[in-house]
Amino acid sequence: MEYESFYNFNYEPFSNVPDPKFFYSSPEHAKVFLRIMYSTQRMKGLIVLTGMVGTGKTTLSRKVLATLMKEKEYLPGMLVLTKNEYPPFWLTSKVAELLQIKEETEDENKIQLIAKRLFEIKKDGRKPIIIIDEANKLSSDENLEELRSIMNIEDEESKLITFILSGMPVLKEIVNRNESLKQRVAYLITLSALSKNSTFDYIKHRLNIAGTNEEIFTEDALEEIYKWSTGRPRLINTICDNALLEGVLLQKKPITGEIVDLAAESLGLKTENG
Repeated sequence: MEYESFYNFNYEPFSNVPDPKFFYSSPEHAKVFLRIMYSTQRMKGLIVLTGMVGTGKTTLSRKVLATLMKEKEYLPGMLVLTKNEYPPFWLTSKVAELLQIKEETEDENKIQLIAKRLFEIKKDGRKPIIIIDEANKLSSDENLEELRSIMNIEDEESKLITFILSGMPVLKEIVNRNESLKQRVAYLITLSALSKNSTFDYIKHRLNIAGTNEEIFTEDALEEIYKWSTGRPRLINTICDNALLEGVLLQKKPITGEIVDLAAESLGLKTENG
């Protein structure tokens, strides 16, 4: 059952698809976004972004990618890791694809093509930026060594490529296993959950983007959403989405704290939190 027409939305406001148009520049996220953009502008080489599940890393990464794609000086690309293991030279091959290298060669020789291409890109006045989402899955020593080898390609003036690694907190430990890679980290950034005020503003922002300025959630509903989500954007979205469905089933406007509690119960959050 759809609730968009009942609440007069133009878009689904709380989808967990990382859509950059719904990005909310909270104090927690704005500072991180600006640090990442500064790092890309200055070609810092390696940025490591970590955060717990659902804190908004992927949405932030998509926002960075969308911003870079609007600027001609950048050559951005993104890898989203979905498996726990990757074979040797997989990363090298993917980086070659993102750098638009058409030449074919043996896996062990692709690093030479990457080096040649990076110098061409610099000569053209552009900056290659590669974002690796779920980078904590890039856990083998061989994969880390490939990353280090690519980052070794530089000249006396600057880094020739910048990587943004985004993943779970364990990513810090993974990077630290390779001492040379560890020493190349320019910024280690932690993305925290939203505060209560930021949570309220986040919800209102998404409702506004969806096309409404009406009161959809009462104050006590917002309090309950924060209570059950602890400020994690993904869980905020899930709770709000379920509460809106409960609301349309009950034909209730606006959503009250009682309805949010029903949604939290249906999601098993009350059991998890005792």
